[in-house]
Amino acid sequence: ALDQINVSSWLDKQNLPETLQWLVDLHSGGAEAPSWDAYLQWCETSPEHQRAAHAAERLWESLGSALERPPASSRRLLQLGLVVALSLAGGLSWQAEQPGWMADQVTGLGEHRRVTLADGSHLELAPRTRVDIEMHGNRRVLHLYTGELFVQVAPDAQRPFEVRAGRGSLRALGTGFDVRREGEQVRMVVTEHTVRVTLDDDPQTTDVEAGQAVQYGPEGLSRTQPVDVGTATAWRRDKLVFNRQPLGDVLEQLGRYHRGVIWVRDSGLRDLPVTGIIATDDTDAQLKLLQRTLPLRVRLLPWLTVIERDASPRQ
Repeated sequence: ALDQINVSSWLDKQNLPETLQWLVDLHSGGAEAPSWDAYLQWCETSPEHQRAAHAAERLWESLGSALERPPASSRRLLQLGLVVALSLAGGLSWQAEQPGWMADQVTGLGEHRRVTLADGSHLELAPRTRVDIEMHGNRRVLHLYTGELFVQVAPDAQRPFEVRAGRGSLRALGTGFDVRREGEQVRMVVTEHTVRVTLDDDPQTTDVEAGQAVQYGPEGLSRTQPVDVGTATAWRRDKLVFNRQPLGDVLEQLGRYHRGVIWVRDSGLRDLPVTGIIATDDTDAQLKLLQRTLPLRVRLLPWLTVIERDASPRQ
């Protein structure tokens, strides 16, 4: 269940990079690693440090890495054990409050699922996707709460087929199309025929043709743009294709397949352009490959991947 908790977003909100760096260095095993005594002294310097340390240690423990300490720290380990139990319960409670937690179809980390609907339509779900399905009477409606799906619609002139995502409705006019939702941002790519897009509280509609894409969110609807359908739907072939996309966006998509947290120490690295094809079946190996073309270093730890700037001269 913990795989589906959005740990990365939680981490950003808590603002814990300094504390996590302590934990990364303490567990690195390097000759220059700080001592636990130094870490404990740092924790006691202010209430803010104490709160940050407790939150970071809860995260570290919930990701599966043991916080090994000298024997004298056994009492503190017991306290941490209680904190960990509470944090896991809190995490599951947070997850249960998310829209679509009890959806009809929910995919987990790295899961690619194919479903045939009652009307004969075919549905493909990308990892970490939640969708409800209404197939009764004259209604054929999917409610996409998060993630990405591709649908090949079975024709039925008497029952329109719609996907509800965010503040918009996507009505298929006999077609195939791909929809991705991240928060309130929605992107739709049409692979066949036409999809009609309607935003809530807006009487105007936009028809999107095959080979076009459109995006919408709280700020409104973008103009239709031509798109490479094969690239946009590469996830259906267990690939992700990028053309000079920011590293931050690449890692966000890769995170749907990667077990654990991907932490970028230097926020400036998120803007680096990435071009290439990434296979989703071995994310550790794919992350390591980024070192060949970008000025960064990837450190793979249990349940935590650290990406930092590499200042050494490139050959």
